[in-house]
Amino acid sequence: MTISFTNVHKTLRRKTLRTKILEGADAEFAGDRLIGILAPPGSGKTTLARLMTGKLRADSGRVRRSSMVSFPVASGGIFNGALTGRENLAFLCRVFGFDPIPIIRFVVDFTEIGKNIDKPFNSLNRDERTKLQFTSCYAIPFETYIVDESVIGGRGSFRARCEELVLERMQSAGFLILSSSPAVIRKYCSDVFVINRFKILEMASVDEAASLLGADRLRDGSGELDQVGELEESQTLE
Repeated sequence: MTISFTNVHKTLRRKTLRTKILEGADAEFAGDRLIGILAPPGSGKTTLARLMTGKLRADSGRVRRSSMVSFPVASGGIFNGALTGRENLAFLCRVFGFDPIPIIRFVVDFTEIGKNIDKPFNSLNRDERTKLQFTSCYAIPFETYIVDESVIGGRGSFRARCEELVLERMQSAGFLILSSSPAVIRKYCSDVFVINRFKILEMASVDEAASLLGADRLRDGSGELDQVGELEESQTLE
């Protein structure tokens, strides 16, 4: 099970602005490993995550997936705001080929959201949306989970249970965690890559990766998020 990049080129185009993200990038990520990709803010982590999941296509080169890859954990745009939480989950399960009944039951029990699962997603408060977006991804038994910066989310007891769920999933599935924080990569990952000068490079350690990129270009973080609104606002060029 792997995700492989072969001679991948990607430039983001917004009106007259062009931002190069990858240029002839090659990499192979084992789908059953706990892999961290360290990169400075604004260097293309979100773009790389979207290439991995197939949401974006490379300008040239090839991205191959030989495992069941998740959508980015808690990413914006996955849930349709006009549909209920139950309807959104049922749709996601159909897309990925899973029986929605046990997954919806798990999400309702884990989030303790109760009857609000049948309210339109946009009518829920931020705490409820956060619980649904994090739990919905981890509830589906993907072979490889893609994490763009935030590994866990929510507040209080839910956050603690969310981390327990992540650690449980790490026993049976691979993770690709993209982050600007060496502490996050060090905490969760056994293998380390960097995005540097439009290439994806494998490194021997987190310290080597941070040294190559420069500590002043990175930022400390815990991989934790209180509410999804913060995530949606931060995912611009990342």
